[in-house]
Amino acid sequence: MNKKYVTFLFLGTLLSNTTYSTLYKEDINLNIKGNESIISSNKETVRDLLDEQNINYDEDDIIKPSLDEKLKNGMNIEFIDVKKTKKIEYTNIDFETKTVDDNNLLKGETEISQEGKLGKQKETYENIYENGKLIESNLLTSEIEKSPVEKVIKKGTKEEIIEEVIVKNNEVQNEIQEKNNEASIVNESNAKTNDINKDNKIHVEATAYSGHSITATGTKPKWGTIAVDPTVIPYGTKVYIPKFDMVFTAEDCGGAIKGNKIDIFMNSKNESYTWGRRNIEIYILE
Repeated sequence: MNKKYVTFLFLGTLLSNTTYSTLYKEDINLNIKGNESIISSNKETVRDLLDEQNINYDEDDIIKPSLDEKLKNGMNIEFIDVKKTKKIEYTNIDFETKTVDDNNLLKGETEISQEGKLGKQKETYENIYENGKLIESNLLTSEIEKSPVEKVIKKGTKEEIIEEVIVKNNEVQNEIQEKNNEASIVNESNAKTNDINKDNKIHVEATAYSGHSITATGTKPKWGTIAVDPTVIPYGTKVYIPKFDMVFTAEDCGGAIKGNKIDIFMNSKNESYTWGRRNIEIYILE
């Protein structure tokens, strides 16, 4: 064989082996979004290798080592896909309650003059995901989208004035007659308390009322008149009330008098207020 040809063949083989060992990198550990693989490549940089593998990336993604790092045998390359999204959340803002004095309302009375309304808070967050997993949530902005409206309650401060009425002569005569009727009721009470049957005892809730009106049975209410639920205590029934040691007559009714409830007529509004609402015992007389 020609010595020149042998020499050329030897040099070509030597150059080829040298080029392969210089450009081809083996055992590169490539970790893409948590998925690992071992590859070889004749590319020069990390950027070139990712392009060769058709891996899309942007400035938010994490790449280790850097894109311009030269490839080496046994190199570890990690690619973490980073996504950033915005999320808007709304929360309610509680309203406050304010109480103001009002001299147009009686003491003890209240009135809502303005209903409260909830406000709304808008918060914008930036959520950061690595390989699809949320790792961080940062508050970007917080603003009041709708302010709350306070609730306003009026509280009465007005003192009640009980006016004294000067009655005419005929009204005085009527009052005298009513007193006489009350006296006769007391006498009747003393006569009938001996007829009390303890089996006819009832526990009732007793309120009181006053004023000039006509009862449900057409009589004028007086001391000794009670309003009842006629389905429980029929009209005309005589009722003994130990609290007063007196017999009353069921002559009236009322919209709120249902079941075991009675309303006792009293001669003045002040007496009615003083009585208020009490639980007492009564006896139905036969």
